[in-house]
Amino acid sequence: MLQSEKNMTFIMILVPFVWALSGISAKYLSFYIGEDEIVVYRFFLSVLSTIPLLIWMKIPIKISLFNLVLSLVIAIFMISNYRFYFMGMQRGAAGLGAALVTVLIPIFVYIFMIFSKKSKPLIKDWAALLVGTIGVLLMMNFDQSNLALLISGGNLYFVLAALAYAAVTIVGAYMKNMHVLAFNFYISLFGFMIDWVYSYDTNLLITLMDMDYIFWINILFVSVVAGTAITAVYYTGIRVIGSKKTSVFSLLSPFFAIAFGAIFFQESLNLKNIIGIILAVSALFVLIDLKLKAFLPSR
Repeated sequence: MLQSEKNMTFIMILVPFVWALSGISAKYLSFYIGEDEIVVYRFFLSVLSTIPLLIWMKIPIKISLFNLVLSLVIAIFMISNYRFYFMGMQRGAAGLGAALVTVLIPIFVYIFMIFSKKSKPLIKDWAALLVGTIGVLLMMNFDQSNLALLISGGNLYFVLAALAYAAVTIVGAYMKNMHVLAFNFYISLFGFMIDWVYSYDTNLLITLMDMDYIFWINILFVSVVAGTAITAVYYTGIRVIGSKKTSVFSLLSPFFAIAFGAIFFQESLNLKNIIGIILAVSALFVLIDLKLKAFLPSR
């Protein structure tokens, strides 16, 4: 089912929903731990949750040298993404941060593809991405903030997080001849080992005994659901429908992020925010419609 472009297109809608909700979880976790801890815990729990799936689905973990190096590179980018995103959540608003990251990812991916000469800068694509960006800026109440405020503090970390994940999207497209869950297992394993050795203070393990159920619910959600299940869906999307089309779905995430921010943290939602949501979602559908033939099987 996941190998069908048509089916994969519908399944990819789950990605922005979970991404937005994981932003809420990250915000809650920022009340408990720092960036050194979140990276180690996320990767460790992702490794643990992937192993039973590999055994149950009888997926081999044999990996080529090329894919091994690729997973190491992606792990480094993922560490950067986790750290920057979490640092942004510590300093900024959950809804705003998730919206900023997810709308910047497809823009950065498009720019990377242009520089790598894998895509030509189509005017309609640029126009649609611009409309999406304008929509998110309205959702962020951009007119009420000066430029210095937008690029400082938490917002700067969100921009860096988006840049790191855009690199993950591009590099991940080169993975071949390997199941996505096995590939993600190596990424998580490398990420855990690197951050454990270079950043983590083992004395912090004692503090885990004092954590309440809110912490454990959120750490399991961002690690197992967003870190293992949805990551596997995202990598599958890269393979089945391509990195550029996969990144387009992230434009739906601002809609969910703003809604979740309002529900969980009482972040305001005004008329401009609603208009911004409409513009962002409209941009998504324009981009999909422009590539409708690509979603149909060739004759």
